Amino acid sequence: MTPRSSSPAEPRVRARGLGRTFGARVALRDVDLDLHAGEVLGVVGPNGGGKSTLLMLMAGLLRPTAGSVTVCGLPAHRLAVQRRGQVGLVTAEPGLYPLLTGWENLGWFAGLLDVPADAARPLLEELQLIGLMEERVSGWSSGSRQKLSLVRALLTRPSLLLLDEPTANLDPLAAQVIWQALRERADAGLAVALATHDLNAVAQISDRVAFVQQTVRHVEALPGPRRAPAPGGLLARYQETLGEGAP
Repeated sequence: MTPRSSSPAEPRVRARGLGRTFGARVALRDVDLDLHAGEVLGVVGPNGGGKSTLLMLMAGLLRPTAGSVTVCGLPAHRLAVQRRGQVGLVTAEPGLYPLLTGWENLGWFAGLLDVPADAARPLLEELQLIGLMEERVSGWSSGSRQKLSLVRALLTRPSLLLLDEPTANLDPLAAQVIWQALRERADAGLAVALATHDLNAVAQISDRVAFVQQTVRHVEALPGPRRAPAPGGLLARYQETLGEGAP
């Protein structure tokens, strides 16, 4: 299967005037944002600031109450139905079946997406999961389960990968493996949006960072994933942009 993408000149994600309310509560408003192929966008902000809502809108799992968001040129909610494999999603909870083996979990989701589970073998080997795949997931570590969640999200070779606190419960070594895998795939053309409180990770792998608090208050380019500023500098910018509360 070859990667599918939008036109090189067209952003993978384009949000214009994007907003979402839940009853009287405003989760997001007036968001203008582009995300391009080969780019990692770090999304940072306080709890309840709208980071997860922004990713769910990009994934097409929520519909906007104002404005629009397109992915690969289509409204995100329509793409989620017509071309489900274009977008991969990883959250803090892996969402695996604990009584199934790794292969059984992967086979279940691969069947839903009409792709062969065995296509994931190179990534399973890269993430050092191949030796666990015959075992029930209930016996795996949190890091291994989250790695399998990432493999599942990449099964269809999507154009866009969305991650919402993917390493919240992981030790530093397990988290580092995931960050490295994400950066390598972005360098190969994947568009990645990463919502996290981990400013070290944002500084390490992101090309740009969006500061979100009910809207995108500021988007800043970073010098480059391998020349990134110290996380302390990013924390200072966070406090300057969003107030004194640290993530």
